[in-house]
Amino acid sequence: MRNKILLSLLVLLSMIISSACSYNSEKAVLNGDVVNMHGPVYNYPVFESFLENVKKKEAAVVRIANYTLEGDPTLYNLAFEGSSIDLEIDRSKNKNRENDPAKVNMTCTDLVAEEGQQLFVYTLKGCDSPTESFTILSVAKEQDDHDHHDH
Repeated sequence: MRNKILLSLLVLLSMIISSACSYNSEKAVLNGDVVNMHGPVYNYPVFESFLENVKKKEAAVVRIANYTLEGDPTLYNLAFEGSSIDLEIDRSKNKNRENDPAKVNMTCTDLVAEEGQQLFVYTLKGCDSPTESFTILSVAKEQDDHDHHDH
């Protein structure tokens, strides 16, 4: 019996290790990440919840996974502690990142939603990095309207 448990753990561990390299969109959706696939955004209510907490000045975290056309993710890990937003940009799983560093951290003062003709664009502003603003997510208006009708 003990050997079966050990074997099961070994198999599970090897599955975790082999899957650690690829972080596909299905896995990201199941993990509760907000997933941007060049159009559809999955788990958008998770992001809306993060926005609500930021408005109320309550601590919150969210991960946004933006996928390239080739299927490589760039992960944006956002953490709000009540005054500023810490952003970690994780490109370690993106095979086409070229000379971009695997991980970058910055702190930003504001999260701004801008309404365009077809998109809502969410941008971090007042960042302590070479680029003072950083777009983290674009959501099609029809998706945003659709999600609001589901509540």
